[in-house]
Amino acid sequence: MYFQFPCEKCSKKLKVRDENVGKKVRCPYCHHTMLVKKPETPIIDTSVDVSTSSGSSAGKSAASSRPTQKSASSGWADGTEVSLSKSGLIAIAVSVVYLALMFPIRNYYLGELFLDRGLVPYALVFLMSWSGTILVLKYFKLVKQKDSMLFDTLPTDISEEISEKTVPKFIEHVRNLPVDTRESFLVNRVLRGLEHFRILKSSAEVSSRLQSQSEIDATAVDSSYTILKVFIWAIPILGFIGTVIGISAAVGGFSGGMDKAQDISALKDSLGSVTGGLSTAFDTTLVALVMSMLVMFPSSSMQKSEEDLLNWVDEYCNENLLKRLKEPDHAGGGGDDKDYRRLIQKTIDKAMANHHAELQTWLEKLEGIGNTLSQSVMKSWGKIDEKIRAQQEEQLTQVQNVVKQLESVEEKMTALQAAHTAHLEKMNGEATEMAEAAGTLSQSFNGVQQGLNGLNTVLTNLGEKQVLIQQVEAPRKRWGLFGNSRKVR
Repeated sequence: MYFQFPCEKCSKKLKVRDENVGKKVRCPYCHHTMLVKKPETPIIDTSVDVSTSSGSSAGKSAASSRPTQKSASSGWADGTEVSLSKSGLIAIAVSVVYLALMFPIRNYYLGELFLDRGLVPYALVFLMSWSGTILVLKYFKLVKQKDSMLFDTLPTDISEEISEKTVPKFIEHVRNLPVDTRESFLVNRVLRGLEHFRILKSSAEVSSRLQSQSEIDATAVDSSYTILKVFIWAIPILGFIGTVIGISAAVGGFSGGMDKAQDISALKDSLGSVTGGLSTAFDTTLVALVMSMLVMFPSSSMQKSEEDLLNWVDEYCNENLLKRLKEPDHAGGGGDDKDYRRLIQKTIDKAMANHHAELQTWLEKLEGIGNTLSQSVMKSWGKIDEKIRAQQEEQLTQVQNVVKQLESVEEKMTALQAAHTAHLEKMNGEATEMAEAAGTLSQSFNGVQQGLNGLNTVLTNLGEKQVLIQQVEAPRKRWGLFGNSRKVR
């Protein structure tokens, strides 16, 4: 919500939001800084009369008593756009001053970073200065934009409602404000809305135009940061270029020193060039990355502030402009837009009445056809369902028969497997017995073989010797008188 707040110095009426109560603001008329206090009673401005003549005279006197910056009506505001040529010239001057300040400390590390590392640091300083200049100029424009938000662009002293009769007075009041409409998003937006309402006389059309203007302003803010985004991208690239140059110089110096490796002093010089090239490589990268961060963070913060300002402008127009627009309404006027709209609507309704009735009849016929089709489909589906169920039962019976046959086959296979197992066991027993008999027979054959071998040995020993076989009779025993016996041979 907004309320009117008078300036303590110039007594001009300002329009302030509730959240600014207790904060310091600067008057856009006299630029006096003051603390916002919400008045307990409404402020009534007696210096301006509601009548047309007095309002116009007051506006003219106010316009003549202060310097104004009027500009031609334009479709967009430059907002916080900064001139590149102007900022570039300032950046050159800042770069020269900065390098001059580094000259007394050129023998220290900080001075060597910018004065003893080739040409890349000079380019980095220039881009950094250019980016900083753009951000500073945008900051001052942003401060001016925020100051313009305190203008009471649509004072209730002229009228509570913005109608066809009062819109010229509001336009004149906005044009007499001490600010260029191109330098204020709010003033430009309100002026565009009032001019559209004076021509179109429709709050809906004005809302559409303001929405389009809001998108234009958002695009303008985003495009104003294009060059900064380029700088944020280019600064690290320059650092990498310096790295490549330094490493190239180091490698070139080392390769040149290797050709003169026999000379110790030349080798030392080559090592010095190598270290110098490496220091250039890493120092330029360091400076570039630090500068990139120093540009990136303020740039992002500034862009967010400008986007918040655009949201503030949108909210101001919704609360103070669109809500107060009153479209013209002439009772009984033959040329009234609303009467034409009503007449056209009635004519269209009358012409479409027969078509509506015919359409309703067709809808009923289609509904009947749909019901018939639904019933036919249901009957057909029932028959199909019965056929499917019969086929499923038949298939189930076949499956059960197959299962029974498989069970019978399984039982037969089990019996055959048992008989086969018994037969195998019997054959295993017989095989064991035959193995034992074979072992015994083998032992017998071994004994016979040994006997034959012994006989063969004896026969070999005898050779051709004759063998006499004598019959030995058994001794006979004779008993004599004295118990002696004689052996008869």
